[in-house]
This record gives sequence, C-alpha cells and structure tokens, in this order.
Amino acid sequence: MAGALIGEAFLSASIQTLCDKIASGEFMDFLRGKKLDHSLLEKLKLTFLALGAVLDDAEEKQIEKPRVKKWLDELKHAVFDAEDLLAEIDAEALQNKVEAEECQTKTTSQVWNFFSTSLNPFYQGMNGRIQELFQKVEHLAKQKDLLGLIGGGVKEKVSQKTPTTPFVGHDFSACGRDGDKKELKRMLLSDDASSSHISVIPIVGMGGVGKTTLAQLLYNDKNIKEHFDVTAWACVSEDFDAMRVTKTLIESIISKPCSLQDSLLQVELREQVREKKFLFVLDDLWNDDYSDWDLVRAPFTYGARGSKVIVTTRNKSVASIVHTGPIHSLEQLSHEDCWLLLAKHAFRNENPSAHPDLEEIGKQIARKCNGLPLAAKALGGLLSCNVGYKEWSHILNNNLWEILHTDKSVLPSLRLSYHYLPTYLKQCFAYLSIFPKDYEFEKEDIILLWMAVGLIPQNESGKGLEELGERYFDELLSRSLLQRSLIWKPSSFTMHDLINDLAMSVSGEFCFRLDEGESHKVPKRVRHLSYMRGRFDTGAKFKSLDEIKRLRTLLPLSLRPYWKWDKSLYVSIKVLEDLLPSAKCLRVLSLSRYKNITQLPDYIGKHLNLHYIDLSYTAVKKLPDTMCNLYNLQTLLLVGCSSLVELPADMRKLINLRHLDISGTCVKEMPVQMGRLKSLRTLTAFVLGKSTGSGGIGELGQLSKLRGKLSILNLQNVVNPMDALGANLKDKKDLNEVELAWGREEADDSIKERRVLESLHPSVNLGKLTIRFYGGTSFPDWLGDSSFSNIQVMRLSDCSTCFSLPPVGRLPALRELYIKRMKTVVSIGVEFYGGNGASVSQPFQSLEKLKFKEMPEWEEWLSSPGRGQSIDFPRLEELILENCPKLRGNLPDHLPSLKKLWVTDCGVLHEGATRTRWIPWSFIVNTVSLRQSLEDLKIVGCPGLSSLLETESLSSLWRLDVQIFSSTDCLQPHLSSCLRDLNLVNCASLLSFPRNGLPTSLTNLCIRSCRRLEFLSHEMMAKLTSLRNLYLGDSCHSLRSFPLGVFPKLSILQIWYNKNLESLAIGEGADDENLGIIVIGNCPNLVSFPHGELPTPKLAHFRVMGCENLKLLPDRIHTLTALRGLQLYDLPNVESFAEGGLPPNLQSFEIGGCEKLRPSVEYWGLQRLVSLRTFRIESSEDLLETVLKEQLLPTTLHTLQIRGMKNLKSLEGKGLQHLTFLQELKIRRCDSLEFLPKEGLPASLSFLSIIRCSSLETRCQKKTGQEWSKIAHIPLIKIDDQFII
Repeated sequence: MAGALIGEAFLSASIQTLCDKIASGEFMDFLRGKKLDHSLLEKLKLTFLALGAVLDDAEEKQIEKPRVKKWLDELKHAVFDAEDLLAEIDAEALQNKVEAEECQTKTTSQVWNFFSTSLNPFYQGMNGRIQELFQKVEHLAKQKDLLGLIGGGVKEKVSQKTPTTPFVGHDFSACGRDGDKKELKRMLLSDDASSSHISVIPIVGMGGVGKTTLAQLLYNDKNIKEHFDVTAWACVSEDFDAMRVTKTLIESIISKPCSLQDSLLQVELREQVREKKFLFVLDDLWNDDYSDWDLVRAPFTYGARGSKVIVTTRNKSVASIVHTGPIHSLEQLSHEDCWLLLAKHAFRNENPSAHPDLEEIGKQIARKCNGLPLAAKALGGLLSCNVGYKEWSHILNNNLWEILHTDKSVLPSLRLSYHYLPTYLKQCFAYLSIFPKDYEFEKEDIILLWMAVGLIPQNESGKGLEELGERYFDELLSRSLLQRSLIWKPSSFTMHDLINDLAMSVSGEFCFRLDEGESHKVPKRVRHLSYMRGRFDTGAKFKSLDEIKRLRTLLPLSLRPYWKWDKSLYVSIKVLEDLLPSAKCLRVLSLSRYKNITQLPDYIGKHLNLHYIDLSYTAVKKLPDTMCNLYNLQTLLLVGCSSLVELPADMRKLINLRHLDISGTCVKEMPVQMGRLKSLRTLTAFVLGKSTGSGGIGELGQLSKLRGKLSILNLQNVVNPMDALGANLKDKKDLNEVELAWGREEADDSIKERRVLESLHPSVNLGKLTIRFYGGTSFPDWLGDSSFSNIQVMRLSDCSTCFSLPPVGRLPALRELYIKRMKTVVSIGVEFYGGNGASVSQPFQSLEKLKFKEMPEWEEWLSSPGRGQSIDFPRLEELILENCPKLRGNLPDHLPSLKKLWVTDCGVLHEGATRTRWIPWSFIVNTVSLRQSLEDLKIVGCPGLSSLLETESLSSLWRLDVQIFSSTDCLQPHLSSCLRDLNLVNCASLLSFPRNGLPTSLTNLCIRSCRRLEFLSHEMMAKLTSLRNLYLGDSCHSLRSFPLGVFPKLSILQIWYNKNLESLAIGEGADDENLGIIVIGNCPNLVSFPHGELPTPKLAHFRVMGCENLKLLPDRIHTLTALRGLQLYDLPNVESFAEGGLPPNLQSFEIGGCEKLRPSVEYWGLQRLVSLRTFRIESSEDLLETVLKEQLLPTTLHTLQIRGMKNLKSLEGKGLQHLTFLQELKIRRCDSLEFLPKEGLPASLSFLSIIRCSSLETRCQKKTGQEWSKIAHIPLIKIDDQFII
C-alpha cells in the first residue's frame, strides 16, 4: 500500500504550480518569442486542471482499487516530467536574461545573434517533447473516465490553522509513566547488584510505546545524573556493530571524537569505566546473538559495583539474554492517560476544561491510539491545528480509520496524522524518507535541501524561503513528526523509527535510500536518492543507477559522525564520468568528504537546474568557470576545501545564490561584482585582494541580507577608509559573528587602519567579535561600548601596535575573552575595565573565561580603580596566562569562582612588585578564595609560583601540572587529598617526592624529563591503590628495575628513554590483573623481561621498540588471551619469541627491525590466528620472505602492510594468493620493488596503496604501466597522491 495517501501530497500542489507557471504572462511571452507551441502548453494546462479535479476521488479509491493506484502513480510521473520540462525552459529563460545583462556593452547585432532561436540547440525538438508529454497526459485523462473517477463537489475540508509557536516540551512525554519512572529510578539508584555486580535493566515494549522517551527522562534526571560517575548513551538500532557501539559510548563519555583503532576501543572503554559507577543506555537493541552481546558488555565488568545498563528493545528474546534482574515491560497507556497526553498536545498545554464540548469526542479519538504515546502526540498535533467540534468530529468519523487497518506496516493513527497535513507539509515530510533511521540532522541543512528541490514556494508576502522553511520544519516538530535529539547536540533533530517507516511508505518509489551493506534494485523512476557512505564507494555501488535519468537528489550520508581529520573516504570516478552527465534533472548534488575529488568536470555548467552543491572537505583545487552558468544555484558549500585558492571570475552571474560557505578554504581574493548577488544570506568570508580583478569592500554594502558569520579578510588592501564605510556593517542586524582581519605584515599607515576599523562598526546585535592583525595604535570608541549588550565572545590577536586594550569590561554579556600577541601593551589597567580614571560600575560581570597569550612587553596588571567592595572578576572560572615573560606584580587578588588557573612561561611573575624582595603568594592571590574553588592548576616555567604549593592544601584541586620547576629539590607535602592527575615535566632540580608520598586518590601520574628524580619507594607505591595510568619519559634514570604488580589498579604503563633501566621485575605474589597496555620504548640497557609468563591476564596491547640490548621477550605469550595488539620494532638482538605460539585472539601484529627473529617464525602459528585482521612488517626482508614463501599468514587476514624493504625487488605470489579475504594491501618505501606477483593479487582486494616506491609507481601507471594488468581489477588504487577509483 506504499504511497496510498500521497496522491494529493504530490499532485494537488504540483499541478497547481504547473498551471500557474504556464499561465504566467512572462512565461508565455518567452515561449512566443522562441517560436515554441504555446497553444499546446495551454492545452496541457487545461488537461492537468481536469485531472486535478478528480484527485480527491482517486485518493479515496486507490486504497481498495489497484488500477486506480497505478493510474495515480503514472499521473505522478507525468507531473514530474512536466515539472522537469518547465524547469528546463525556465532555466533557459533565466540564462538568456543573465547573458543579456552581460552583453549590454555589445552591439545590437551581437545580442540579436545570441538570441537567435535557430542557432540554439535547446529549442530544437522542444515542441516534440511538449507534444509527447501532452499525449501522455491526454491518455491519462481518458483513462480517468474508464476508471469511473469523478470530480466531486466542494468537499468538507479540515481547517489548517497553524499553531503560532512550535511546541517541544519534555514534560509532555511523561503522561501515564510516573509509576514506570518511579520503579526504574528506584532500581537505578539502588546499589543492590546482581551476582555480576553490573545490573542490566531491559525496558521491553512495542514500537511507539515510549521506551526511548522513558529512558531519556531517566538519563536526564538530575538525581540520577548525580548518582553516577559516568553516563553515556548509544543508539544501537538494527544494524548491530559491537565496535561502533563501543566507540559511541566512548565518545559520549569524553565528549570528543575517538580515533582509536578497533583493537583498542574496548581497552579504552574499560579504562573509562574502571572503578567508576556508570549508567549506560543502549537504545533500540535488536540483536539477540549472545556472543555479540558478550563482546559489547565485556568492558562493563570493570565498572564499580552499582553500575547500571538500560537496554530498550522491542524483542523479549533480547531482554531474556541481556537481563541480570527483573525485565521491565512497558505497557500501552490507559485510555485516560492517552487522552491526557493527546489533550496536552492538542491544547498546547492549556487547560482542556476551556473546551468542554471537545472532551468526549477527544477521548474517543484517544481510544484509537491503542495506548501508544507516539500516536497520541501525532494526533494531538493534528487536532491542535483544528480546534473545533466540527473538525474533530470529521477526523473521528473518517472512514479511513477502517481502511487503514489493512496496512500493517504503519499505524493508522500515524497515517491519518499524515493524511490531514497541509499539502506543503506532506511534500516536505515525504522527502525526509531519504534519511535513514536514527540519522540526526540540523534544521538549517534540511531547509536548504527543501529549497533546492522546490518544496518551498516563493512567498508573495516577501517572506524569505528560509523563514518559510523554518515555519514548515517547526510545524512538523509541533506535530511530533520530528523530535529533538535529547542526548547529543540539542540543535539536532531526528525521526522516530515508526515515523520514518511512515515517511518511507508515503514517499513510494520516488524517494529511495541505499542502506549500507544491503543490495536493492533501485526503482528506475526514483527522483531523490541517498546512500550510505563507505570508506571506498566503488563503481559497483552505483551500477544500479545506470538507467536512472530523472534523478533530482544525490546525497551521500553516514550515521557515523565525521571529524575534521577524517580523510579516508573515496568515491569512484564513475560518478563524475558516467552518472552525472546523464542526470540532467539534478537539483541536489553532494560529493562532500571524498578526498579523491580534486575537480569538477566542465559539463557541470550544463546542469542548469542544480540548486545545491556540497563539495565540503574534498580536495577540489579549482572550480570550473562553467559553474557560473548555474543561474539557479542557491547553495554552494565549500567548507574545509583547503586546496581551493580561487573562486571563478564570473561568480556575479549566480544571481540566485543565497548561501556561499568558504570557511576553511585558502581563497585569496573575491571575484569582482559580488555585490550583484543580492540574495546572499550566508557569506562566511569576504577576502580583499590587491588586483583590479578583485572585489572591493564596498560590494558588501549591497549584500543587505547577510546573516550568521562573516569574516572580512586582508583589510590592509582597503585603499580608501571611506570604502569600508560602504560595507555598511552597522545595518546588518542579522549578523551574529564578525571577524575583521588584516594581513600579517606590519602596517605602514596606522591612522588609515584605525579609520578603517572605525568604519566597520558592526550592529549592536553582534554575539561574537574577532579582530586580528589590526595595525592601529588604539581601538575606536565603539569597541567595548556597553550598547553591544549581546557580545558573549571576543578575540583580539596580533594587534601589535596597539598600546592599550579597549574598555571591554563594560560589555555586560561578555563570557569569554581571548587576547593574544598584543606586542606593545605594557600595562593593563583602568582602560581595560571600562573606566576613565573614575570609579566604574561592576566590570566583567559575566566573564567566565579569560586568556592572555604571547604578550612579550606586558609588565603589570592593575585592578580597577575605586572599586570599593566589588570584585573585578566575580564569575571568572578560567584564567590562562601563556608566555608573558615580563609580567610582574599582582594578579587579580580575589577570584571566588576560579576553577582553572594555567600559567605558562611567565618567568618573572611573583618575583615581587618591588623587584627586590620576595612576596608570599598569599599577597598576590587570595588563597582563601582559591582553597575551595581551584580544581585545575598548571605552572610551566614560573619558578616564583612554586610558593602556591607551599600553602595549605588546595582542597578541591584534582589536576596539577608542574613544568620547568627549578626552585626546590622536593615536592611539598601539601598536595590535595583529592588529586587525581599529576604531571611533572622538565623539573631539573627535583630529586624526590614528599616523604609522606603522593595522595592515595591519584589515578594518573606522568613524569617527563625529570632525570634526577628518584622514583617512588616501595612504601609510597603501595599506597597508590587508585593509580591507573603511569608514564615515565626520560625520567628517574636511577631506576634500574621496574616492579610489576605493585599498583593493583594500574591499567596503562609507558616507559620511554630510560637509559639505565635493565629489567622489569615481578614481586612475590604480584599480579597486575588490571594492566591492559604496556609500552616500553628506547631503553637501550633493557636486557630482559621476567622469566615465565607475564602476570597480566587482561593485557590487550603490548609494544616494545628501540631496545637494542634486549634479548628476551616475555615467555608463554600465548597465554595472554586478552591481547589484541602487538608491536615489536627495532629489537636487533632478540633471537626468539612466542615459541609456544602467538596469543590466540590477536587482531593486529606489527614487526620490524628484528633481524634475528626469522628462525622462530614457524612457531608463531600465524596461520591459526583467525582473529588477526592487520599484519604490518617493516625493514625485515628475510622475515617477509619466510612469511610469504611458507604461506604463514592466516587466510582471513584483512590488511597487509609492507614497509621499508630497501632491497626487495619482487613479491612472492604464492604467499598472497591464499589470502582470500584480504581487503587492503599497503606498500611503502620499497624503492627497489619492481614486480608484483606473476599470479596477480588476491581477487578480494578493494584497496591498494603504493607510496614512495619509485620503481613500482612507474610500472603501475594506469593502462601504460607493465604491472597495470595485475592491479586493474582493484576498485581503489592510491599511488602517492594519485587516486584511481
């Protein structure tokens, strides 16, 4: 029944738009002028109007009559074809208009020749295409009579009153769930645990019953948040991947990207939860394979007793596998609770008693929700737009309720909510079906896509497309067809799974998504297509698109978030060479994040209907000049295209361009006449050039609609300061963020630069302001004026000729202030706070973060004058001073809210204001105010600040970082009892730790370049029962033997550059049961590891490198069943290793520079390691020869890396051919290598990388190289910086 209720959605609005277009005088005049058959188009219009009259009847009958449904589908295609045809004519008309303006300087005969219809191939055959379309539509018109479709009278329409404000309230979702929440909250806050001491609580219920909402309410509950040390959320969904779930949990905990390889993910999660009470939510788990669940839950066991895991699932079989205690079944709501929830949405949280006539009928409608909150919210959203007895009665008594029960794929209540959407919302909602389940999207992105595909009409009232799109989006949100993401970014949105099913159902075959790992036949008449990005999107992925000619949207997506440094995505050149040329109707094109996209072909300029192009984070170097023929282009996204240095010269011709984002590019200057792009709303940067072919700053004055962020760069190229006044920033009230930057060279006219900055007075609505490389000696008066009441963030950097700072203390909303490289500032005083010598009102009343960096001449920091009892920085939480070498005297003396204090390379600070006598720290900073608040203290290269550590304990301090600490030979005993992180770096004079040892709370200890420091005594070590991470780098050189097993909770041990370390020892009864990572590097005198097996049953990663005298590696390494990663490099004297075999679960093995190891290879049992995915071998030609010749690698190997084989000339084919699962082969720095195996490379290979192999690179050139035939079958080949895909 897919598409059963979409007839009106696509056709009524589309037919009306088509007919309006044909009827417009401008359009008809153009047709007559081009000798096109306008009378035929008039007939087409009348036929469409006749068809439109029977749409309501067809809408009702198609549900039960397949022939009517098929007729409607054909009519949809005819309408789409007509839209495409008119769009082509429209685009041609627009092209003529723009080119006519460009040709105004030419002679009349030239212009006449340009317009000559007979010379323009576009018009040849157009009449024939119109005739063909008319015949098709006429045939459909005749069929409507055979099908008995009739044009009814005026049907009763439901009011479409739009709610004035979108409603999103989390409290709406809790109706009827108080008991469930109370019971689950009791279970979560109880420290009673199962025998495994980690409780797994499944919430089971049918789709739409509110499992995720209930989990969200619990997850965000303040009491629950405070009860757990760590909380994290992972959406699992149907596409189960244990490593993806683990990575998502890690990123949720650390709130930043995790770039670890798969083999280390579980180790990292283990460390994040070790001995901590955590709450994890695994939402929407479908997989009931116990082994998969066992893999996911393995790191959970390291958490503290009382940790909890909530699992939401529809499947009781899943719940029975994961539960450790009671399973919580979430039942459907009672009819009364359903009514309460529906009423809250219908009446927008008003009291239902204000509408007594609607209560009974509302309760009857609520019964149709079958107890599902999702249905109640959706119907409530529908009813809120139609508050009246007549309208509600119409909805209750609609016969569609009965008919819709025949479709089991979508809830009738949801289908009905869709059915009553206004036409414009139906189209927008259906388009969202191209996004996969659990996909999180931004409102702005969706609006730009809707605009591009024509779903947002031009508004007669003059309201912008974006504002109208925002209204549409908010309406869908208010009707609960979209929902906010409560877990990740609050600006993100998503769709419930059942709503996603509804969108897919109503969009039919016109929207399609290629889901990752699934093979589907793409409908030939699909219009909008998305697909899941893979790392290598090869030609085979797009094979099914060969016959698709009417595509409007091509959009690659990924559920996984991408980070700026992700450079591993590649797409087949087939997309550019084969797919795009034939996609003449394309409106949305995205190739973002593909690193092998370096240019667009010239033919892109023939795709005149393109409205949206996204090339963000590609390697594109230049845009083709033909792109300036895309007169319909609205959005051009070039974010992060760091290789792009120029824009096409004729950008001025893109008269419909509304959004141009060039942030992160290296564009050197703007083209001329950018001011003609009067529709521009987003222009992230305007770069001023020196050449006559560059656009001047006055062009900005014509761009009155700019909003968001604007950077004006290279302001030194402004010739006349009055030109800057023409930019008219003051009236651009929708700009939220402005950056003003000059060039890096010294200013030659400081007066001119000040006048330029004076002229660039922005609107007082501004929220963020950055000024860089300004060359004036002082700032203009507007900077710091209290009228800028919205500025929250300000950055001033490299204003090297300014003698003083602006009066930013007067800015009432300023929260963050960053000041960098103000080279001539000597003193900071009254002017900074906003005064003029007299008393000032409370300065910096909102400031939370203050950072000074690289201030070479700054000497004193004065407090505000006449302040009385007020505090200069009452809310300051972070104060950072970096590289202020001359700063002396007093820091602010009362910082009651300070949590973070970092002082780096301020060498004379606290040497005394008089410069002759030492002043205690307590005279410089009020230690009483810091004692309770300070949590994070970093002192680098400031010996005078060591006295801070001599005060009484900073009781809240949890992190201490001390570098270049030369004033004492012993750490002071007053370390906080809650200290967790201690970093000691380059403390040359430091000889010992405090006699009473380090705080027992310590979890991370890092010591670098403290060579004379004596390591902890055995008594001190025994007290560090919480220590988890220990790093020793070029430190504690008196240490000859490191004792394993002393720190009971140690999980990561790293020792680097210790020239006297000889061995690792094991004390009697020692057991490092928690040690997960050992790294030993560049310890030249290390001779051996302890005899016997390592007492590290949970060791997951083991790395030893650069230990030239090491002869023995640990015995019985095969007993380390938890080991996943093993790296051995530059161990020239190790002769034997793993003679009992390698660890059975090893996933990654790297080896290089171990010349004497070759004889023991046969004992390793590599062939048996079915879990081994990656094998890397470097600078070990004999070892490589043995491994390949004897076929020692497991057939299941995924990645093979060969590096630094200077004398290797050919690869042994037999050792590669048996690797039938090999996906990636990477060869690097093998200068002599010329020949690939005669037998060829494994057919399974999807990626071959050849880097810095001069001989082989030449022989592998595409089609011309002697070795090309051996690699031509590989989908992706990388030869140095060249990609072949």
